[in-house]
Amino acid sequence: ERKAVSSLLPTSAKIRQLVADYTADSRKIVEKCMTAADFCAAFQEVYELSLATYTVLGSLSTLSLRPRLHPARNVVVRIPLLVGVGQSSVAEAELRRFVELILWALYFTDHPIEWKNFNDKTSGGFAQDARKPISYAAHREASFYLEYALELMDSEPSGLGVKAVENVKQAVKKLNAAVHAGRLARQVGKVPPHDDMSEAALQSFAKIQRQTFSSCCLLLAAYRRPRFDSLNAVSRAYFDWLLGAKLRREVRKGPFGLT
Repeated sequence: ERKAVSSLLPTSAKIRQLVADYTADSRKIVEKCMTAADFCAAFQEVYELSLATYTVLGSLSTLSLRPRLHPARNVVVRIPLLVGVGQSSVAEAELRRFVELILWALYFTDHPIEWKNFNDKTSGGFAQDARKPISYAAHREASFYLEYALELMDSEPSGLGVKAVENVKQAVKKLNAAVHAGRLARQVGKVPPHDDMSEAALQSFAKIQRQTFSSCCLLLAAYRRPRFDSLNAVSRAYFDWLLGAKLRREVRKGPFGLT
């Protein structure tokens, strides 16, 4: 019986051929998507948003942060690549992970014992037992760390720290809806193996990308004010560009940082 079943399956040689066909077809899809991105003005914004954020995070980075900002910067670099090959929905999931990395940096930098527990390879997932407060605090959902950031920013004199957290919350809400499987469940019929590459679709992605990156950079700047005050000219210019004219004016007029 086992032999009869195995005879129904493709041979190793056939599998190799199928893999070769799949990669060839995938290459055509990627090339088609990249060509579309090359002629799309919104993709240039997607790229520049990542370039700006990568630069700003590099300047705000300190050795004392836990986790370091390298993982967040790695996510930033991946975003234009994913969008360019037609995987905007995957890029949205990466944006969601980016937010958590930034929130963790605020929380765990101030909580080294919880950070040690977080790094314990034997632990994972959410901790449900509040009678073990260290592991309970080290393994919570994103909303816990958002609320921590909100309380932490309460003492930030300009109010921009609190505004940054509120903007992060709005971004997370949108990203949660975007990555939820319900969106897939509502699809009818066969869909292509890549996301919409139209100008409108990429503009929509760039909008949530900017909201996510700018609010997280503002929050991190509020958390690391001395570092923000020492930004070089390029990083400060990119920071201002990320925030946009209205927020930029608020940063410069108040007690947030150096004017």
